[in-house]
Formats: sequence, C-alpha cells, structure tokens
Amino acid sequence: MPKNSGITLAVVHGVIELGKPEHNIGKIEEVLERARSEGVELLLLPSMINGTPIFELWQGIRVKRVAETIPGKTSDYLAGLANKFGVHILVGPILERRGSKIYRSAFVVEPSMNIKFVASQIVAPAGFGQSSAIPIHKIMDVNVGIFIAEDVHLPELSLLMKIVGVDIAVFYPYPNTSPDRILSTLKVRALELKAMVISVGCTVMRKSEELMFMPTAIVDENGSVLHEVLDRNTKMIKMVIPCNQRREMYVSSTAYKKLLKTLNKTLSYYLRDL
Repeated sequence: MPKNSGITLAVVHGVIELGKPEHNIGKIEEVLERARSEGVELLLLPSMINGTPIFELWQGIRVKRVAETIPGKTSDYLAGLANKFGVHILVGPILERRGSKIYRSAFVVEPSMNIKFVASQIVAPAGFGQSSAIPIHKIMDVNVGIFIAEDVHLPELSLLMKIVGVDIAVFYPYPNTSPDRILSTLKVRALELKAMVISVGCTVMRKSEELMFMPTAIVDENGSVLHEVLDRNTKMIKMVIPCNQRREMYVSSTAYKKLLKTLNKTLSYYLRDL
C-alpha cells in the first residue's frame, strides 16, 4: 500500500472468559496469526481481555488486588505478540492500577514491543480515577480517537476529536446497552466527526454462563451501517481505513492551547500536563 494511503484494520468481536486470562489471550494469538496472513496492520481488541471485569461485575472483588499496572503482565505479553506477528494492537479497557487509583484504560502496543499510548475513561464512576490524557493517538498514518463507555456522550470530547481531525473513532460500549441505542450513538458521532466510528463489542462469560453482551458495529462517515455483529461467536472483520490527510495536533501552538482552555471549562483534564 502506498505511503499515507491508509491502513488495513481488523476488529475482533470476541468471547471473554472472566478469570481466564491465558485462555482469552490464547484465542487472540490465533486471531493475530490469521490477521498477519491477511495483511492486517492494526487489530482492535475488545474490553477485559485479561479476564478481569471493569463494570458492575467487579463488585465484591478486591479491585486493587486484581487490577494491573500498564506496563504490566497483560500489556507486556500483548506487546510481545505484536512484535511476533508484526501487527499494531489497540487493546480494549482493562482494570488499571496507577498508584492509589484505579482506571478503566485502553492502550496501544506496537511491533517494537513498546506500549505507545494509554487512554483512560474521562468521566469515571465513583471509586475510579479520572483520565489525564487526551484520548487521541496517531497509529501509523491514522489518527484514532477512543471513547470508553459513557464518554461517548460527551459533546466536548467529540468536538475536540473533530477539531483535531480523527480518521476513525473507536468506541468501547457500556454492557447490555441495546444494539439500537449503540447504532444511534455511532451514527451521531460519525456524522459529527465525518469519520468512521467502530463499536468493539464482545460476549462476557463466567463458567459457561453469559453475563454481558456488547455488540460490534461499524458506521461510516455518512452514518451508514457497514457491519453489525449480534451473535455470540468470535469474529474478525477486516477493512481498509484511508488516511484523509487531516491536520496534525499542534499541542504547543497558542491557538491550540486557547482552544483547550475553552474546553477546559467543562472538561478539566484537557489542560493537565501541557
């Protein structure tokens, strides 16, 4: 593929077994082997790949004991797989321990075996820390925005992604949200951003019992549904994402900082670390 023309991307709609990280990652390794053979450059993985719940099911669990650091066991192993298969990976949110706080955090690993980016939920529920990083990252030649659960409903975050210019937005939905509501949300965000929006879903199981279901869906920049996965089996959906030559993020410019200060009135995390 010519330079700057885009990347070949695949979305994994998976089955996550709680408490069985080796089983889950073993399945992902099989998918990665197939992805490499089909020329995939970026793989999108679902939430909770390490088998630790990040939503209501964590109640009753000693959260700080089961939460991981990033880098940590799961991220390091997936970074090794990225290197083995030569594929960039966007990993859905896991329960992250950062100092004394807990986060719902997604992260990017590259074939160089490096963790390049961590995106945590912005508006976090009680007991979780609030993000301090703008959830936009350039993977190869494509700007990727990341929505985690309820953050997809924040107009300020969508506005920031629109101004920066994302090529795709990846959404990790809240569990048991109806497919119709998720599709409606995706269509609104796709039309606002004029970019493809992808909901990465999965089925969450414990001891052969289904506990949660989150559909996978892909909506193009015109609001048209390209794919929707509503069954409970593992699937990989492949597509080519063009790079639209959108402008870069000039975080050091005066104009950009002025914009962030305006947005900061409603989302205070924007000005941190600048």
